[in-house]
Amino acid sequence: MAAPPFRGRTAARAVTPVDPVADVVPMMLQTTVHAPALSRAHGSTAALWHAVELHRPAAEIDGACELTVCGSLARVSPDDSWPRTGTDVCPACAALAG
Repeated sequence: MAAPPFRGRTAARAVTPVDPVADVVPMMLQTTVHAPALSRAHGSTAALWHAVELHRPAAEIDGACELTVCGSLARVSPDDSWPRTGTDVCPACAALAG
């Protein structure tokens, strides 16, 4: 008969004991908030409104350039709200940010 692996030791137990209280702690509800951002016009392309996902309070948005949902850079407009309407809205952001 062959010797058992690990020099005869039985199967290892979990390194960290399970804490039954860990699941009782209330968790933060994550909500996705979008803010409008206006991109710059490039050549014959008009400036478009894009959506930016906010991962911090809207009060911390200072109008700086942010990465939009579609991947471009645009200046956030904290005074406006998303969704924007009109023909000057990025179609990719409108579809992704719904």
